[in-house]
Amino acid sequence: MEVHGVDMTREAYRISAPVDGVEVKGFLPEGVVMEALGIDRRPGHGEVYAWLEKHSAAIAAALKTKTSGGVPKAPYDRIDIAEEF
Repeated sequence: MEVHGVDMTREAYRISAPVDGVEVKGFLPEGVVMEALGIDRRPGHGEVYAWLEKHSAAIAAALKTKTSGGVPKAPYDRIDIAEEF
């Protein structure tokens, strides 16, 4: 899984992961990270990237599930697939 920065309009992190040889892009809402960290403020850069790295396998699996039409377990069900970013 890779992180491509933040989309401030969507308040989400741009993420991608290979799924069956194809790079799938998505948006992970900032609120998911805030809830997971138990904070009510915008998380710092280091906090976000540490959390994303720790959960990268689950995020990549959620992207795969979403592309196959399934619904990942919460909180990863809030990831949106993106055509491009």
